Amino acid sequence: MPETQTKKSDYLIEHEDYAVWNINSGDSTVHARRISGRFRNIKWLTMATLLIPFFILPYFTWNGRQAIYFDIPARKFYLFDVTIWPQDLLILALLMLFAFILLFSMTAIAGRIFCGTMCPQTMWTDLMTLTERWAEGSARQRIKLDAMPWNAEKIRKKVFKHLMWVTICTLTSVTFLGYFSGIDNAWSKLFNLDYNVYEWVSFWFVFFLFYINTGFVREQICNWVCPYARIQAVMTDKDTITTTYDYHRGEPRGRVKKGQDNSDKGDCVDCNMCVSVCPTGVDIRDGSQIGCINCGLCIDACDDIMTKVGREKGLIRFMSYHELENNLSAGKRFLRPRPMIYMLATAITFTGIMYTIFFKADLDMNVNHERSPTYTVMSDRTIQNMYHAIILNKTELAANFTLKVTGIDGITTNFDNKVLKLTSGQAKKIDLLVKVPQKNLSGGRQPITLKLEAVDHPELTKTYESMFFGPGN
Repeated sequence: MPETQTKKSDYLIEHEDYAVWNINSGDSTVHARRISGRFRNIKWLTMATLLIPFFILPYFTWNGRQAIYFDIPARKFYLFDVTIWPQDLLILALLMLFAFILLFSMTAIAGRIFCGTMCPQTMWTDLMTLTERWAEGSARQRIKLDAMPWNAEKIRKKVFKHLMWVTICTLTSVTFLGYFSGIDNAWSKLFNLDYNVYEWVSFWFVFFLFYINTGFVREQICNWVCPYARIQAVMTDKDTITTTYDYHRGEPRGRVKKGQDNSDKGDCVDCNMCVSVCPTGVDIRDGSQIGCINCGLCIDACDDIMTKVGREKGLIRFMSYHELENNLSAGKRFLRPRPMIYMLATAITFTGIMYTIFFKADLDMNVNHERSPTYTVMSDRTIQNMYHAIILNKTELAANFTLKVTGIDGITTNFDNKVLKLTSGQAKKIDLLVKVPQKNLSGGRQPITLKLEAVDHPELTKTYESMFFGPGN
């Protein structure tokens, strides 16, 4: 290591060619090398945690039906024991809000960590490149294969690779359809070529989306298409940790030669392993770049080289701009206003989701009082109010319901001794006429309670508080 620290200004002057990033504009194919290490293990773990459930959850049943099923024609979503109806739009809105805020929180703390570990583009690209390695060999062999003229060997390897890609994309498309039309139905219709026009459009859209994006354009999605790469700058600050090359340690670069004095060189041995393992083909030593997805594979590669040459790990590591510029150690990354606000909003949103799910009513009743006239004086000296009620049965059962109104002595309705029959998911609009003897009214308005109750299932009830209006209002 040199005794004097390298300033960034000196670094850029000394290495002017690195001040301009070399971003792949699509004229070359990135063949990234496979590297083992803790960040590669993290990627495998997140893939197992997210991909395996995606492919196997449609095959689980729950209470005689598919455990996770989005029944669009019936307008209800099944999530194990939870059934989400169109009237439960708040749950879906909170779920989307939770996902966005969680993404903001992750970005404020660790940049594009979502891109490098959990993004579908990244996970399916990993699957495609894994099968590509099985078919065509290592990165160096794939580069040679692309450069060689077409022959029997090249055709055989390319066909084998694309057959595996087609298999992966077909499984993905059918699984996706299975969440909306039932997994058994999705497979049987595929084998019988019996999809309707919407199912065929969905099937081929998902198929080619993954086949083209993760098979051919890959890193171009991260560099040019993904909007998240453009908006992440507003969610980060100088204390956000990202994959960073420590030029204080690394410069000046140079190959290590046995038997020679290497004290005038930095820790970077210019092996280019960090570039060869990068799935988007960027050189992290050139500084933070839009193509970097924070996967950490360059850290694994660099740590491996540092171990081999007998130098300290961490030449490339997760650190913030503040740490890099001031040559500091890692600070309290979470105890900053921005991530703390994001995490608080995430916790509040998650609490709201749990509350709306676990305290979601199985019956819904919305009651509006008729405004014109507010009340009517009947010939028998009773006061009548009209209410417009919409009742929704959000259970999986067809049931008979009674509607009772209480709160004032002598109160009667046109639904006394009547039964309302509602099938599963049925909504019914009724005109409710409520009468009260005028002598029983003590003022211009008095509170009343409407109670909807299932005849055979007393636990299914719904109450609604309203007001009864009379003379003197």
